[in-house]
Amino acid sequence: MMRRIFPGVLAVALMSFIEMSPSANASQVMDLDGAWFSCEFAHSRIAPEDGCEMLDDDGFLVVGNTIDQIKVRDSKETACRHNRTGNCFRRDQPGVVVKRDSTGTFRPTADGFQIKYWGCAQDYKMAARNGYFEVKPAGDLCFWTSDKRYFLARFTGNIEFASQESDTPDLSSRF
Repeated sequence: MMRRIFPGVLAVALMSFIEMSPSANASQVMDLDGAWFSCEFAHSRIAPEDGCEMLDDDGFLVVGNTIDQIKVRDSKETACRHNRTGNCFRRDQPGVVVKRDSTGTFRPTADGFQIKYWGCAQDYKMAARNGYFEVKPAGDLCFWTSDKRYFLARFTGNIEFASQESDTPDLSSRF
């Protein structure tokens, strides 16, 4: 059951380690802050054919050393996998409304990141691809970790948080 719950956490970790800071120093870590989403048309071993232009509605928000799971609440997109309306959104749209749940902590590393969740720290390695990142677990797997690859992209539009009681935007809380 934990392996079903944690793919989202892994996605968060994957999505948060996207942009390499410019430096000649090999020990330099990537800039992970921001909202990260899985590529809608990727599979566990197959990269997205659309260059990750369509994003899944489940993602992660990395701020400092925390990682939170986020879910888009205002998508009306109809071109999602399996024709599920609202389960994806276009990467180039100006903004989304999300619901946020606390997940755990993370630490960027020279070639990826580490997520700590339910007392177990999992390392991930990231590799830049054409417009997105490929992320996979490294080392021993935590009980919540799936042994598969993830394809992630940073969302650069505005993130607005829905209130916890409903899916309406809370305009006082923006990322």
